[in-house]
Amino acid sequence: MKSKTSCFNKTIFLKNITHFWPIWLLIMGWNLFIMPFMIYNSSLQYKLTSGITEKELIQMKSNDILYIASVYMNPAILFIFSIIAAMAVFSYLYNARSANTIHALPVTRKELFLTNYISGLLFLIIPEAVGFLLGTLVGAVCGYTSINHLMTGFLLACGISFVFYSFAVFIAMFTGQLLAVPIFTVIINFLYIGCKSLVGLLMALLSYGITLEIPRGAADVLSPLYYMLGHVKLRYDYSGDYTICLGFTGKKIVACYALAALVFVIASYLIYRIRNMETAGSLISIPWIAPVFRWGAAFCSGTLFGILFSSIMGISNSRGAFLLALMTGLIFGAISFFGAQMFLEKGFRVFHKKRMAECGVFLLVFACLYVAIEVDLFGQERKIPDIDQVKSVSMDYYDSYDGAGITDKELIQEVMDIHKQIIDSKKEFEKYAESNYSTYYVSIRYNLKKGSLVRRYEIPMSREIIADSGTVIHRLMELESTPSVYRQKVFSVSEEDIKFQGGTINLYREDTEWSNYEFSAEDAKEIYHAFLADLEEGNFENCIYGRYDYDERIKTTYYNTINLDYTGKDETQDGNRGSMYSVSMIRNAGIEFDAECRHIIEALIQTGAIESEADLITIDEKTKIDEEAMNKAEYED
Repeated sequence: MKSKTSCFNKTIFLKNITHFWPIWLLIMGWNLFIMPFMIYNSSLQYKLTSGITEKELIQMKSNDILYIASVYMNPAILFIFSIIAAMAVFSYLYNARSANTIHALPVTRKELFLTNYISGLLFLIIPEAVGFLLGTLVGAVCGYTSINHLMTGFLLACGISFVFYSFAVFIAMFTGQLLAVPIFTVIINFLYIGCKSLVGLLMALLSYGITLEIPRGAADVLSPLYYMLGHVKLRYDYSGDYTICLGFTGKKIVACYALAALVFVIASYLIYRIRNMETAGSLISIPWIAPVFRWGAAFCSGTLFGILFSSIMGISNSRGAFLLALMTGLIFGAISFFGAQMFLEKGFRVFHKKRMAECGVFLLVFACLYVAIEVDLFGQERKIPDIDQVKSVSMDYYDSYDGAGITDKELIQEVMDIHKQIIDSKKEFEKYAESNYSTYYVSIRYNLKKGSLVRRYEIPMSREIIADSGTVIHRLMELESTPSVYRQKVFSVSEEDIKFQGGTINLYREDTEWSNYEFSAEDAKEIYHAFLADLEEGNFENCIYGRYDYDERIKTTYYNTINLDYTGKDETQDGNRGSMYSVSMIRNAGIEFDAECRHIIEALIQTGAIESEADLITIDEKTKIDEEAMNKAEYED
């Protein structure tokens, strides 16, 4: 008779069920609380609701179901449950006596692995299924009609649980210590985005113009939990009279991760087959992982502590900052390298020839990376995107974080030319910055078809430099004086999307002192047209140039800034999905003006805000009024 090989052991399965019942209870309790209880609790609010249409009521209930389902399949919660389940069913691997005893039984490793793997997975899936079924029943009884969203949430929860559980099991095969499983699982999940952030911080410290902003990229998928938290979630439409929840995003992402998880399952089984049970209690159970652990710990710790130490010292000299970062990075890197080895060997005798030589190689590679960044080997400092890839660009403080920015190709090319001039002037500008010369910070943000590029520079500024038409600061002022650019700076949405709500202007009356005059929507619209008229005639030129010359600005610019409230539909990009959607938001535009802005002054007179230009005061006059009031108060005291 042929022998039959089993892939599943009922005895071990039942042992897992009975031995780890608290985990069942924990996960089951969470799912029962989220699904049936929260659905029932949400339904209670509608018993007291009145004054809403049937359509609005249906949408509100749909929003409730989607929100509850999003909590039910929250990736962070499922990540924690998955680690707990993996640690429980494979806990015998981390005690030498238990590992040897179980593997001495008449069961194959294949049978052990599959039985334990399936046991842990059921710890997650069965409570999720029970929660879904009871939630569906309670939702139907309470009058919810969008129960189909619960099925979507259930499928997403199962997929996410499968992904994280398989990943946790995969990590569990590489270590011989139980507490190392959650630590390594979290570290590996965030390893890519963490290293990306560290390199970004290092480049921001050493490279000219690079900011601390870490752009999103397709490779972020290598950090599963981080990626899912940003992509698997609810999407809303704010453009209507009330918020509409459109459903879940990231369904394909979960499906792709689930396919990748199959590879982790197979790899986990193959590692389990060759795993040496004598490694129980060791930090690393697979020998070839040890160098990766040493180098990874040394690089991350050395870079992080080097950056922190260099930042605390606050050295302005670029060469000095580089040398300090390199020296501290090498020191902390070496300390972390041997510290990691101490964890591996569980002792302090780690300074032998082989490890010293390996550490020397690491430090050489580490130093080469720093030097490569410093000399711009990767071209990060001189990077300027191709104009065909630029959708819009913002410069200085008229940014497009909330609006469209500069979209005209000729103006974009002008910005790129200024950017190139700044890069070419690196050594000159750094000398100005190091000599405590008067400087001005300039930010450039390219909104690309795929992602964005941000740079920030410190450029010199003085009256002599401003007067020179070939300097960066002069070209900046000319660019800002362009009507379309300045209008975009003040009003961040397109003209046809603006709907005025009203506004205010702060005025000084000798009898009542300071008071706000409020504009109606019609008044605000009239002032806006006056603003456009002054802009076309170039009446804002002195006001714009005054921003770069404080002494001149306070003498000419009025303190009475006009604030206009308006709403406008804005095409906003979903940073996680890349799609565009329309958002209607209340915004505020602050208009600074001076005596040259004749149309605005006439509009203020016509609206009744002021009787004449004499009612307006400059910033310098406001300062004097405040000083007189302060002196008077001190005298009376």
